[in-house]
Amino acid sequence: MAISISTADPASAIRTFPWPVLEAGNGAFASATYAVDIKHREQGRSFDLSHRIVNAPLIERWIGEGKVRFACAVATPESAFRQMHVSPDPSHLVQWDPEDLGAHPRFTPMIVSAARMELVIESARDGVNALWDGRAVDLPKAAKLAVGPTFVLRSGLLGLLDFRLDEALKPGQFRVEASHEGGFRFNVYLAADLHSFLATQRQDAVGWNIMTHIVSTAFGQLASEFGNDDGEEGWESFANLVSLAQELERRGQPNWADETFEPEVVATALYPHKAVSSGDDG
Repeated sequence: MAISISTADPASAIRTFPWPVLEAGNGAFASATYAVDIKHREQGRSFDLSHRIVNAPLIERWIGEGKVRFACAVATPESAFRQMHVSPDPSHLVQWDPEDLGAHPRFTPMIVSAARMELVIESARDGVNALWDGRAVDLPKAAKLAVGPTFVLRSGLLGLLDFRLDEALKPGQFRVEASHEGGFRFNVYLAADLHSFLATQRQDAVGWNIMTHIVSTAFGQLASEFGNDDGEEGWESFANLVSLAQELERRGQPNWADETFEPEVVATALYPHKAVSSGDDG
Protein backbone atom coordinates (compact mmCIF):
# COMPACT_ATOMS: atom_id res chain seq x y z
CA MET A 1 0.00 0.00 0.00
CA ALA A 2 1.25 3.50 -0.82
CA ILE A 3 -0.02 6.87 0.35
CA SER A 4 1.23 10.34 -0.49
CA ILE A 5 0.60 14.05 -0.11
CA SER A 6 1.60 16.99 -2.26
CA THR A 7 1.71 20.70 -1.60
CA ALA A 8 -1.37 21.09 -3.81
CA ASP A 9 -3.51 18.81 -1.64
CA PRO A 10 -6.15 20.58 0.47
CA ALA A 11 -5.86 20.60 4.25
CA SER A 12 -8.40 21.32 6.96
CA ALA A 13 -5.88 23.46 8.83
CA ILE A 14 -2.63 25.03 7.69
CA ARG A 15 0.15 25.34 10.23
CA THR A 16 2.75 28.07 10.00
CA PHE A 17 6.44 27.24 10.36
CA PRO A 18 9.42 29.61 10.16
CA TRP A 19 11.04 27.20 7.67
CA PRO A 20 9.73 25.37 4.57
CA VAL A 21 7.68 22.25 5.38
CA LEU A 22 6.30 19.74 2.90
CA GLU A 23 2.74 18.93 3.94
CA ALA A 24 -0.76 19.07 2.48
CA GLY A 25 -1.94 22.63 1.92
CA ASN A 26 1.42 24.18 2.78
CA GLY A 27 2.68 26.15 -0.21
CA ALA A 28 6.32 26.28 0.88
CA PHE A 29 7.46 23.85 -1.82
CA ALA A 30 6.58 24.56 -5.42
CA SER A 31 5.62 21.06 -6.63
CA ALA A 32 6.83 18.46 -4.17
CA THR A 33 5.41 15.10 -3.11
CA TYR A 34 5.97 13.09 0.05
CA ALA A 35 5.04 9.42 -0.29
CA VAL A 36 5.30 6.39 1.97
CA ASP A 37 5.07 2.73 1.05
CA ILE A 38 3.61 0.37 3.65
CA LYS A 39 4.21 -3.36 3.71
CA HIS A 40 2.77 -5.52 6.48
CA ARG A 41 5.34 -7.39 8.56
CA GLU A 42 3.06 -8.94 11.22
CA GLN A 43 -0.60 -8.07 10.72
CA GLY A 44 -1.92 -5.79 13.43
CA ARG A 45 1.50 -5.51 15.08
CA SER A 46 4.10 -4.17 12.65
CA PHE A 47 4.83 -2.98 9.14
CA ASP A 48 7.78 -1.81 7.07
CA LEU A 49 7.58 1.87 6.14
CA SER A 50 9.53 3.43 3.25
CA HIS A 51 9.68 7.23 2.86
CA ARG A 52 10.09 8.92 -0.56
CA ILE A 53 10.50 12.60 -1.48
CA VAL A 54 9.96 13.88 -5.03
CA ASN A 55 10.69 17.39 -6.38
CA ALA A 56 11.91 18.81 -3.06
CA PRO A 57 15.65 19.40 -3.68
CA LEU A 58 16.17 20.97 -0.26
CA ILE A 59 14.93 17.91 1.66
CA GLU A 60 16.52 15.53 -0.83
CA ARG A 61 19.88 17.24 -0.30
CA TRP A 62 19.56 16.93 3.46
CA ILE A 63 18.66 13.26 3.08
CA GLY A 64 21.79 12.69 1.00
CA GLU A 65 23.90 14.46 3.62
CA GLY A 66 22.46 12.36 6.45
CA LYS A 67 20.96 15.40 8.18
CA VAL A 68 17.46 14.00 8.65
CA ARG A 69 15.67 11.23 10.50
CA PHE A 70 12.69 9.27 9.24
CA ALA A 71 9.90 8.90 11.77
CA CYS A 72 6.40 7.61 12.34
CA ALA A 73 4.14 8.62 15.21
CA VAL A 74 1.84 5.89 16.56
CA ALA A 75 -1.07 7.18 18.61
CA THR A 76 -4.48 6.22 19.94
CA PRO A 77 -6.42 9.24 21.26
CA GLU A 78 -8.83 6.94 23.09
CA SER A 79 -6.05 5.66 25.36
CA ALA A 80 -3.69 8.68 25.22
CA PHE A 81 -1.01 6.31 23.91
CA ARG A 82 1.70 7.92 21.78
CA GLN A 83 5.02 6.58 20.56
CA MET A 84 7.53 7.84 18.00
CA HIS A 85 9.57 5.45 15.85
CA VAL A 86 12.73 7.10 14.47
CA SER A 87 15.33 5.77 12.04
CA PRO A 88 18.32 7.13 10.09
CA ASP A 89 17.20 5.00 7.13
CA PRO A 90 14.26 5.80 4.82
CA SER A 91 13.03 2.20 5.16
CA HIS A 92 12.40 1.03 8.70
CA LEU A 93 10.21 -1.11 10.93
CA VAL A 94 7.24 0.32 12.83
CA GLN A 95 5.85 -1.99 15.50
CA TRP A 96 3.50 -1.77 18.45
CA ASP A 97 1.86 -3.92 21.09
CA PRO A 98 -1.93 -4.09 20.65
CA GLU A 99 -2.27 -4.47 24.43
CA ASP A 100 -0.95 -0.93 24.86
CA LEU A 101 -3.54 0.63 22.59
CA GLY A 102 -7.11 -0.32 23.40
CA ALA A 103 -8.26 0.99 19.99
CA HIS A 104 -7.15 1.26 16.38
CA PRO A 105 -3.75 2.99 16.16
CA ARG A 106 -3.27 6.03 13.95
CA PHE A 107 0.01 6.49 12.12
CA THR A 108 1.62 9.74 10.97
CA PRO A 109 4.85 9.47 8.94
CA MET A 110 7.25 12.40 8.92
CA ILE A 111 10.81 13.48 8.20
CA VAL A 112 12.60 15.58 10.82
CA SER A 113 15.96 17.30 11.19
CA ALA A 114 18.69 15.32 12.94
CA ALA A 115 20.48 18.44 14.23
CA ARG A 116 20.20 22.21 14.21
CA MET A 117 20.56 23.63 10.69
CA GLU A 118 20.95 27.15 9.33
CA LEU A 119 20.73 28.26 5.71
CA VAL A 120 19.64 31.01 3.34
CA ILE A 121 16.89 29.83 1.00
CA GLU A 122 17.51 29.89 -2.75
CA SER A 123 14.19 29.05 -4.34
CA ALA A 124 15.61 27.85 -7.67
CA ARG A 125 18.10 25.57 -5.94
CA ASP A 126 15.87 24.33 -3.13
CA GLY A 127 12.58 23.89 -4.98
CA VAL A 128 10.62 26.16 -2.63
CA ASN A 129 8.16 28.92 -3.41
CA ALA A 130 9.82 32.12 -4.62
CA LEU A 131 8.36 33.98 -1.63
CA TRP A 132 11.04 32.24 0.49
CA ASP A 133 13.92 33.36 -1.73
CA GLY A 134 16.76 34.94 0.25
CA ARG A 135 15.23 34.20 3.63
CA ALA A 136 17.56 33.02 6.40
CA VAL A 137 16.09 30.14 8.41
CA ASP A 138 17.25 28.45 11.61
CA LEU A 139 15.88 24.93 12.16
CA PRO A 140 16.14 23.34 15.62
CA LYS A 141 16.86 19.66 16.07
CA ALA A 142 13.76 17.49 15.42
CA ALA A 143 12.14 20.20 13.29
CA LYS A 144 9.47 18.76 10.98
CA LEU A 145 10.56 18.90 7.34
CA ALA A 146 7.80 16.76 5.78
CA VAL A 147 4.57 15.49 7.32
CA GLY A 148 2.49 12.77 5.70
CA PRO A 149 -1.20 11.97 6.06
CA THR A 150 -2.42 10.30 9.24
CA PHE A 151 -3.80 6.87 8.43
CA VAL A 152 -5.37 3.85 10.10
CA LEU A 153 -4.45 0.47 8.68
CA ARG A 154 -7.52 -1.40 9.83
CA SER A 155 -10.83 -0.33 11.23
CA GLY A 156 -13.93 -1.93 12.64
CA LEU A 157 -13.87 -5.59 13.54
CA LEU A 158 -10.72 -6.21 11.53
CA GLY A 159 -8.92 -3.94 13.97
CA LEU A 160 -9.74 -6.43 16.75
CA LEU A 161 -8.33 -9.45 14.95
CA ASP A 162 -4.85 -10.59 15.95
CA PHE A 163 -3.66 -13.16 13.39
CA ARG A 164 -1.34 -15.87 14.69
CA LEU A 165 0.31 -18.90 13.14
CA ASP A 166 -0.63 -22.24 14.72
CA GLU A 167 1.37 -25.06 13.16
CA ALA A 168 -0.72 -27.62 15.06
CA LEU A 169 -3.72 -26.82 12.86
CA LYS A 170 -4.23 -28.84 9.69
CA PRO A 171 -4.25 -27.10 6.28
CA GLY A 172 -7.29 -24.89 5.84
CA GLN A 173 -8.17 -24.75 9.53
CA PHE A 174 -8.54 -21.77 11.85
CA ARG A 175 -10.01 -21.02 15.25
CA VAL A 176 -11.00 -17.77 16.96
CA GLU A 177 -10.60 -17.07 20.69
CA ALA A 178 -11.73 -13.92 22.50
CA SER A 179 -9.20 -12.34 24.84
CA HIS A 180 -9.64 -9.68 27.54
CA GLU A 181 -5.94 -9.27 28.28
CA GLY A 182 -4.91 -5.63 27.96
CA GLY A 183 -8.17 -4.74 26.20
CA PHE A 184 -10.57 -6.76 24.09
CA ARG A 185 -9.43 -8.57 20.95
CA PHE A 186 -9.76 -11.83 19.05
CA ASN A 187 -6.80 -14.14 18.65
CA VAL A 188 -7.23 -15.76 15.23
CA TYR A 189 -5.12 -18.92 15.01
CA LEU A 190 -4.38 -19.97 11.44
CA ALA A 191 -2.89 -23.05 9.85
CA ALA A 192 0.37 -22.38 8.01
CA ASP A 193 -1.25 -22.27 4.55
CA LEU A 194 -3.96 -19.82 5.64
CA HIS A 195 -1.50 -17.65 7.57
CA SER A 196 0.72 -17.33 4.49
CA PHE A 197 -2.19 -16.86 2.09
CA LEU A 198 -3.97 -14.15 4.06
CA ALA A 199 -0.76 -12.19 4.54
CA THR A 200 -0.73 -11.30 0.83
CA GLN A 201 -4.11 -12.19 -0.72
CA ARG A 202 -6.69 -11.03 1.78
CA GLN A 203 -8.48 -8.82 -0.72
CA ASP A 204 -8.94 -11.29 -3.57
CA ALA A 205 -12.15 -13.34 -3.78
CA VAL A 206 -10.87 -16.41 -1.93
CA GLY A 207 -9.07 -14.40 0.76
CA TRP A 208 -12.07 -12.13 1.26
CA ASN A 209 -14.40 -15.10 1.71
CA ILE A 210 -12.08 -16.67 4.29
CA MET A 211 -12.15 -13.35 6.12
CA THR A 212 -15.95 -13.39 6.00
CA HIS A 213 -15.96 -16.72 7.85
CA ILE A 214 -13.55 -15.36 10.46
CA VAL A 215 -15.62 -12.19 10.93
CA SER A 216 -18.85 -14.19 11.27
CA THR A 217 -17.24 -16.40 13.92
CA ALA A 218 -16.00 -13.36 15.84
CA PHE A 219 -19.44 -11.72 15.74
CA GLY A 220 -20.96 -14.95 17.02
CA GLN A 221 -18.62 -14.88 20.01
CA LEU A 222 -19.50 -11.24 20.70
CA ALA A 223 -23.19 -12.13 20.68
CA SER A 224 -22.60 -15.10 22.96
CA GLU A 225 -20.54 -13.14 25.49
CA PHE A 226 -22.22 -9.74 25.45
CA GLY A 227 -25.69 -10.37 23.98
CA ASN A 228 -27.46 -9.71 27.30
CA ASP A 229 -24.99 -7.13 28.60
CA ASP A 230 -26.13 -3.54 29.01
CA GLY A 231 -23.80 -2.27 31.72
CA GLU A 232 -20.69 -0.12 31.66
CA GLU A 233 -18.77 -2.96 33.30
CA GLY A 234 -19.34 -5.15 30.24
CA TRP A 235 -18.56 -4.47 26.60
CA GLU A 236 -18.88 -0.71 27.03
CA SER A 237 -15.75 -0.82 29.20
CA PHE A 238 -13.70 -1.65 26.07
CA ALA A 239 -12.98 1.42 23.91
CA ASN A 240 -12.49 -0.63 20.75
CA LEU A 241 -15.86 -2.39 21.16
CA VAL A 242 -17.56 0.97 21.66
CA SER A 243 -15.91 2.15 18.43
CA LEU A 244 -17.07 -0.99 16.64
CA ALA A 245 -20.64 -0.53 17.87
CA GLN A 246 -20.56 3.05 16.58
CA GLU A 247 -19.29 1.87 13.20
CA LEU A 248 -22.11 -0.69 12.97
CA GLU A 249 -24.62 2.03 13.77
CA ARG A 250 -23.20 4.26 11.02
CA ARG A 251 -23.63 1.37 8.59
CA GLY A 252 -27.21 0.76 9.68
CA GLN A 253 -26.44 -2.53 11.43
CA PRO A 254 -27.39 -3.67 14.97
CA ASN A 255 -24.71 -4.61 17.47
CA TRP A 256 -24.40 -7.79 19.56
CA ALA A 257 -26.52 -6.35 22.42
CA ASP A 258 -29.50 -5.85 20.09
CA GLU A 259 -32.09 -8.65 19.97
CA THR A 260 -32.16 -8.35 16.16
CA PHE A 261 -28.43 -9.09 15.86
CA GLU A 262 -27.63 -12.11 13.69
CA PRO A 263 -23.86 -12.65 13.45
CA GLU A 264 -23.75 -14.10 9.95
CA VAL A 265 -26.16 -11.47 8.55
CA VAL A 266 -24.18 -8.54 9.96
CA ALA A 267 -20.86 -10.14 8.98
CA THR A 268 -21.94 -10.57 5.37
CA ALA A 269 -23.44 -7.07 5.32
CA LEU A 270 -20.02 -5.64 6.18
CA TYR A 271 -17.92 -8.23 4.34
CA PRO A 272 -20.18 -9.90 1.73
CA HIS A 273 -19.02 -13.07 0.04
CA LYS A 274 -17.37 -12.46 -3.31
CA ALA A 275 -18.41 -14.72 -6.18
CA VAL A 276 -15.56 -16.91 -7.43
CA SER A 277 -15.75 -17.95 -11.07
CA SER A 278 -14.45 -21.27 -12.34
CA GLY A 279 -11.49 -19.47 -13.88
CA ASP A 280 -10.30 -18.00 -10.59
CA ASP A 281 -7.36 -19.52 -8.75
CA GLY A 282 -8.12 -21.43 -5.57
